[in-house]
Amino acid sequence: MSKAYEQNLQTVTLVANADLEDYQYYGVKLNSSEKVALASTGDKITGVLQDAPDAADRSCVVAYGGISKAIGGASINAGAEVQMNASGKFITKTTGTSCGIAMTACGGDGQHFSLLVMP
Repeated sequence: MSKAYEQNLQTVTLVANADLEDYQYYGVKLNSSEKVALASTGDKITGVLQDAPDAADRSCVVAYGGISKAIGGASINAGAEVQMNASGKFITKTTGTSCGIAMTACGGDGQHFSLLVMP
């Protein structure tokens, strides 16, 4: 399994809707209040959280393009399309909304991998 890497990230600074300190490299979406929230099963993501805002209304950086580190919710093969699970982690796409393509394999739940972000 290759080491996770990042390359040519396109990012935007937004505002967190809650404490997201434990969710760096998870999938996030923009909610109806125009704030960043953790994505869930079936969500179309805005991107991947790049930092760890420790309270609501803190600024946060979201990658919406390029190759980002990401957190898997299960084993993922390199080259596989991914979608969100209920915890904001990435899993191999089955019937959900595609969020990108795994550039490196993910060894299992909680493991880092590289994701071509395609929100």
